[in-house]
Amino acid sequence: MKILLRKIHETRQPFTIEQGEAVCRGEFWRSGKHEVTVEGSVEGSIELDCDRCGESFRQSLQEPFSVEVVDRPLKVDESLDVIECPDGYVDFDMICESEIASIRSEYHLCPRCAKDENFEIEI
Repeated sequence: MKILLRKIHETRQPFTIEQGEAVCRGEFWRSGKHEVTVEGSVEGSIELDCDRCGESFRQSLQEPFSVEVVDRPLKVDESLDVIECPDGYVDFDMICESEIASIRSEYHLCPRCAKDENFEIEI
């Protein structure tokens, strides 16, 4: 789902985007002349790989997120929670995919490895 940034109003609007078995839902609104705030959460479950044993496992999700979407170039010192949309469209599918990719990039342990406290790593 893409919406032209200049068409978004200050009134909060709901959104729901399905990405496989995960769902992004929340609200968006204009928070400045060139800014839209998107707040919500990623819910459901996704397939992850254990960072210790490499086995795949299913993890349930309930992760909140908040991002600003701007249609102007960013300065280097601005927040990392800002997404540029140079074409002027807020792409909710891309925001949801990005949030799920961020969750996947974190450190995850499967239930079996999470219980094993005697794990040692040689350096």
